Amino acid sequence: MLFSRNVLKFLQLVFAVALYGATACYADSQDINTISEDGAANHFFSHLEDAASDLTIDSMLENTYQDLFTPGVEGVLNKGYSSSSFWLHGRFHLQADAAPTRRFFSIEYSLLDEVELYVAHNSELIQQWQTGDARPFASRPIDSSWFLFPVDFKPGETLDIYVRVKSTSSLRMPISIWEPSTFYDMQRPKLLTDGVYFGILFLMFVYNLCLLATVRDVSYFYYITYILSLGTFQLCMTGYGFEYIWPQQPQINEFMLPFSVCAVGLFILAFGQRVMDLRNNSQLMYYLFNLLVVLEAAAALVSLVLPYELVIRTVIGFALVVSSIMLIGSIQESLKGNPTAKLFLLAYFTLMLGAVALASASMGWLPANFFTMNSLMIGSAVEIVVLSFALAERLHQINKEKARMERESKQNLKEMNDRLLQANQLKDEFLATISHELRTPMNGVLGCLQHLQHIDGDQKQNPYLNFADHSARQMMMMVDSLLAYTELQSGKLSIQSEPLKIHELIERSQSLFTDNCAKRGIQLNVTISENTPLILFGDPLRLSQIINNLLDNAVKFTHEGHIDVCVESRTIQPESRLMQLEIRVADTGAGIAPENHDAIFETFRNNKPSAKRSYGGLGIGLTVVKSLLDKMGGSISFTSQANVGTTFTVSIPCHYQTNTINGQNEDHSRQIHHVNSALTVLVVEDNPVNQLVIKGLLNKHGYEIFSANNGEEALERLEKHAVDIVLMDCQMPIMDGFEATKKIRNLNKQYSNLPIIAVTANAMSEDRHLCLQAGMNDYLCKPIDAQILNRKIVYWSNRKPTSLAIG
Repeated sequence: MLFSRNVLKFLQLVFAVALYGATACYADSQDINTISEDGAANHFFSHLEDAASDLTIDSMLENTYQDLFTPGVEGVLNKGYSSSSFWLHGRFHLQADAAPTRRFFSIEYSLLDEVELYVAHNSELIQQWQTGDARPFASRPIDSSWFLFPVDFKPGETLDIYVRVKSTSSLRMPISIWEPSTFYDMQRPKLLTDGVYFGILFLMFVYNLCLLATVRDVSYFYYITYILSLGTFQLCMTGYGFEYIWPQQPQINEFMLPFSVCAVGLFILAFGQRVMDLRNNSQLMYYLFNLLVVLEAAAALVSLVLPYELVIRTVIGFALVVSSIMLIGSIQESLKGNPTAKLFLLAYFTLMLGAVALASASMGWLPANFFTMNSLMIGSAVEIVVLSFALAERLHQINKEKARMERESKQNLKEMNDRLLQANQLKDEFLATISHELRTPMNGVLGCLQHLQHIDGDQKQNPYLNFADHSARQMMMMVDSLLAYTELQSGKLSIQSEPLKIHELIERSQSLFTDNCAKRGIQLNVTISENTPLILFGDPLRLSQIINNLLDNAVKFTHEGHIDVCVESRTIQPESRLMQLEIRVADTGAGIAPENHDAIFETFRNNKPSAKRSYGGLGIGLTVVKSLLDKMGGSISFTSQANVGTTFTVSIPCHYQTNTINGQNEDHSRQIHHVNSALTVLVVEDNPVNQLVIKGLLNKHGYEIFSANNGEEALERLEKHAVDIVLMDCQMPIMDGFEATKKIRNLNKQYSNLPIIAVTANAMSEDRHLCLQAGMNDYLCKPIDAQILNRKIVYWSNRKPTSLAIG
């Protein structure tokens, strides 16, 4: 009986030991098939802090430190910034009746320097991996931005999983256990979310880069560099940068994250102060923002050389300060009613919330979950979109301001142009007045001189009379050049086409410079080819100005030798009597230096800087010549050699009459002159001196002369006396020449075709037009040339006054 009892107790003990052994192997072990589908496994892992970082896997397998492990926690294990190493331990088994299976153990945080995972069975190490951001990406068992480790389980097997983590960044250790298919299914929405986010950044970057190339506003540059910096930061946070861009350079991770944080702050500050226009709206904030930009740039440079652990904490703390100041500045400008600042405040507020949440989660102040760890990505996506609206609003404000300024500028420019036009009109009126006031007494001077030079006696040879005559004519030549230049500049100069005698024009120009050349000892030679027609059609006044200016230029710069004037012609179209008139003026003067050839026709330019002082003149002679020729369809060229001489060649297209007809016209003119010696001429002139001069010039031709002091007296004369031709002044008291002409045309049928020649000191081109428009038949500008005056009287007294004749 006793034996049987002892046997029973032994069997009970053996059964108890066997039962204990069977259950002991599953003590504190988690069935791998019972882990939830969300993969959360932090509560299955106890953890141990290794402050000295001297524990090894062998120490763990000896079970020496098992009692020091702290039980697992719900949520994510987050130790913030720490220099310690942390060990995590979990025990998992697979039921004996279950099929073999594989599980992915993942640590879903990319910024860990050293991650080591060890698999042990019955205290024996059977598998291990050593990876992390401090090692090349190829050290990871599975290509993933997270740390992913495949572990195989056999039926009835219990495995100890040890994880060692060490990092200079935030020590977040979110551990999950996944079935492979579940993990890949879970990755799809994550990859889609990340793809959408980076796609938004890329599209906004490219779009605004194109706008930058078009608009060229620095705001777009700050915006796209901000997007680039923010994208780089997110590539670091998600691990995609290490996975796809620099997988073989783990050292880049040491500075890229803090550097990108600084770049984000730098460019958002620059962008903010630009789009909110702080320079004009808030000087204090403008300088504060610029100071922060400098500090962010300095921090970015420092992050490249200082240890990551020191830099990252400083950078994050500084980012919080920058965010606060940006928030204050945008609120301040929003309260002022700045629409761009309101959008910027909304955008930056979302970014700030995301940055604060991420920083707090990184520091361990907030729980690390999907929203906190992706808060910056969510906030920045919203911010990027809103900032684009802020940028568009800023551009709209700039365009509005530019449009306003353009309107004001156009208005100011219009007012300035009106003032300039008024001033220019006053200048033209002043010059016209000056010309009139100069020509009126000069007409008396030259008329008296002409009268004295043609009377009998010794005074005819008086050199003083010749000097006075030439001096007066040279002064009038300068006045004519000045008026021509003024009209050319204002675009009011017009070219006339009327018969002229080129021989007489050349002779008058020659006589103007003969005495001056003789005084200098210079020979003035004139040659006119035999085939040059006697009568050409052109503008005698402008052609005389061209010849006189060229001769004046030659005389001024020639001290010895000779000046040759050669006139030739070449027929172009015989059927239409079109020819090319060529006038060459050659001198043996100072010549033109090669470096001055290009500027010789420019206004107020001379061959030498001191030429105006040494040689005198207005400095516009050649400019007037070139401009007049352009108006006449002609051209001018020159050849010159310093200290040898200069030859100017003028070429002008014009029509001509045949020499035979010209000879007949000459004979006919002489007959007309003889037949019409008893013509009755009415001189309407208010200036007594000019009236006397005109009478003196006409008396020698035997004309009968009546005079009137104004238009009213002229009408009275015409009612009492029959008149063949009228010489009409324009500016007179009581009744001017224009009104008098209109009334003469309406007196009776007899005077409707009465030749009326304007004899006026008004020398502008438009004055000629006004005279013809008033009903006058011809125009003669003071001072009066006796030959031209007589030729016009003879011409108009022998034809119907329907058009202008020779000048």
